Amino acid sequence: MDNMKPKLVTRQGVVIDLVITAVFFVWMTGVLKKHVPWSESGDTAVLLGAAYCSACLSGVLWLALSLFRVTLADQMLQKTVPGRNEGR
Repeated sequence: MDNMKPKLVTRQGVVIDLVITAVFFVWMTGVLKKHVPWSESGDTAVLLGAAYCSACLSGVLWLALSLFRVTLADQMLQKTVPGRNEGR
């Protein structure tokens, strides 16, 4: 019976999350380049500093998107499956 329940994580959801995260990474790298204090070290150092910080922020965004998607799917599943909330 447990094999019949729908998955909480789908390929489409993972792809959408990764695309949103990649766009966010590129955007945040551009924003953070203005705030890196290594301007005298050259453009490469500034880009690397911004990319490292943007990678951390993008990782947090990816985790948040994934957790939101799983929670939303579980809540929608509980509303559609009859008798799932009985006994709670």
